[in-house]
Amino acid sequence: MMVLIILFPFLLVLTVTVHYGFLTRLMAILDTGWAQSIKLIAIICGLFVAHVVEVVVYAFVYYFAHLIPGFGELPVSTARINTVPDKGEQWRRSPMMLRYSSLGAGDLSASGWFKILYGLEAINGLVLITWSASFSLLAMNRMKFCQPCSESDSIE
Repeated sequence: MMVLIILFPFLLVLTVTVHYGFLTRLMAILDTGWAQSIKLIAIICGLFVAHVVEVVVYAFVYYFAHLIPGFGELPVSTARINTVPDKGEQWRRSPMMLRYSSLGAGDLSASGWFKILYGLEAINGLVLITWSASFSLLAMNRMKFCQPCSESDSIE
């Protein structure tokens, strides 16, 4: 329990800091002379990279947490039914993106403290994904991405 109390605030601060770092660097794209569509594509790709980096942070945590005795067991994907995975293979086959995006893992369930860590990761991922959506909307508003074609087309 003590490990989780120390681990989750550290993970929360780390992933929020990583996300904030990406967002501040992506703001510089808005000041370039690029076309609007190129700016938007660059921002969306940058946000995707930010989320992948955050999932990798959680992957490292799961890899090292499963080495702690009594922390619990990770669910294993049934992609290879006829083989028994070793301990080192479990974390690679565990569905990281499903938990981060809070989609859920369906029939896969963890045991021990991993259950709590899964829920906390889903909440953190949901907050960061909505932060990215808000950033994208604000960036499009700043670029005036959805302007009417002419003055007569505007709705007043």
